[in-house]
Amino acid sequence: MKTSLPRFLISAATLCLAFTLPTHAQQTQRPWNEAAGPSIVDQQQSLYRFETLIMSSEDGQRHYKIQIGTPNRPAPARGHPVIYMVDGNAAMASIDVDDLKAISALSAPVLVAIGYDTEARHDVIARAFDYTPPVTENGVSKTVEVRGRLGGGADIFLDYIETHIKPAVEEREPIDRSRQTLWGHSYGGLFTLHTLFTHPDLYQRYVAGDPSLWWHDGILVKTAQAFNTSLAKDKQIAIMVGGQRRNTSMSNTAAQWSTQDLAKHLQDAGLNVSYENFSELNHGQMLAASLKPALRIAAQ
Repeated sequence: MKTSLPRFLISAATLCLAFTLPTHAQQTQRPWNEAAGPSIVDQQQSLYRFETLIMSSEDGQRHYKIQIGTPNRPAPARGHPVIYMVDGNAAMASIDVDDLKAISALSAPVLVAIGYDTEARHDVIARAFDYTPPVTENGVSKTVEVRGRLGGGADIFLDYIETHIKPAVEEREPIDRSRQTLWGHSYGGLFTLHTLFTHPDLYQRYVAGDPSLWWHDGILVKTAQAFNTSLAKDKQIAIMVGGQRRNTSMSNTAAQWSTQDLAKHLQDAGLNVSYENFSELNHGQMLAASLKPALRIAAQ
C-alpha cells in the first residue's frame, strides 16, 4: 500500500488513481541493459500513430532514438499538449493501450520518448552524461566522473532538446507550448528537477520519479535552495518516490535533504507541488509508477 500523503502535499495525488500500478511480475528489478522489447509503438491500435527519428549529439558521441506518438484526432486550435519523456526506450515499453485510452479520454498529448539508438532499455553511459547537472569550479562548468561514468552534460542536453528535438516534433504536429510536460525517472528525475531550477519556463509541468538527488554529493539540492521560486509560481510539479531506498554516499549538509524535504521546501514557497511515496516499490519499479500519472498530468 502507498503511505498516506502529508496534508500539505496532497493536491495531485489522486492523479495516480486512474492508472494501475505494476503487477508483481512487472515489479521485479530489471537490469539496465535488458532489451526494451516490443512496445506500444509495435502494437496495432487506433488511438495513436508513431514515428521514429534517429539523431546524434553535436559532438557525435551520443545517438538518440526519438519516438513520437501523435493522437489520431485533429489537433485543438492551439495545438496538442505534449509530454517529453527521457529514458525514452524504457518509457515507451512501459506504456500500454489502457494508458492511451485514459489520456485519449482527456486532451491526448503528443508523446515524445527521447531514448538512445540501442535495443536496450537504457544507454547507461550516455544517460549519465546527458541527465546530470554541470559542476562549477571557479565559475567554470566542468564534467565530472561519478561511479565510473562521466557526467555533467545536462545543460548541453537541455539545449539539444530545445534546438533539435522540439523543432523536429513541431515540424510534424502543431504543439501548444503552454502545455508542455517533462518527465524523468532516477537520473532522468534529476534532469527534470535541474531543468525546473535552471530553466523553469521551458515546461509548464514537471514530473520527477525517484530523482537521484544523491548525485555528486547532492549538488542539485544546493541549486534548489538557491532557486528563486517566484519563477515557478505557475508550474505544476509532481515528485514521486519509492519506499525501498538505496544506499547513497552523501556527506554535505545540503545532501542530507530527502526528496520529501525538497518537495516541502518548494510547497512552503507557495509552489504547486505534489509528493507521493510508493512504499511498496523499489527504485527501478518507480519508472512505470511515476510515468503513468505523468501521462495524465500531461493530458489535463
